[in-house]
Amino acid sequence: VEVASASARLQAGQAEAALLSTRVRELESELRRVSEELSIDALTQVANRRGLADAFATESARHGRDGTTLAVALIDIDNFKKLNDSLGHSVGDEALKSLAARVRGALRPVDHVARFGGEEFVLLLPATDVGPAQEALTRLQRELTASLFMHEGREVFVTFSGGVTAWRAGEAL
Repeated sequence: VEVASASARLQAGQAEAALLSTRVRELESELRRVSEELSIDALTQVANRRGLADAFATESARHGRDGTTLAVALIDIDNFKKLNDSLGHSVGDEALKSLAARVRGALRPVDHVARFGGEEFVLLLPATDVGPAQEALTRLQRELTASLFMHEGREVFVTFSGGVTAWRAGEAL
């Protein structure tokens, strides 16, 4: 009788442990999802400032540990206010999404792109010297200038201005 009772308690405990284990996995998944939401710009689906800060912490630590280079680029959509004022904020939103998608698609998997401000984006290019980073930015500008999107039957070009620098240990982003 005692063996049967102990066996029943053990089975009940195992069933409860399995349920709790499943709940822990669900909570971990939800935590990852919420954390991603806090780090991703809702409009452009690239990192926001928090996501940029996280990526910068990772890359600057790697720089300190491995001595690798880190190029930082800033890009700013040209005449964005004029675009918003003349065609509307929905077209401005499309321009931001288009730029973010094209930049993200043109970068290496190890690179980071983040929306820094209204129409400003920051790129972190690990293991990249300034020269190759500038070349990558120039390629992005050419690619973007060669493409457009349509709004109410009109071609809309989106261009940007940008610059690149080498990050040095101890500098803030």
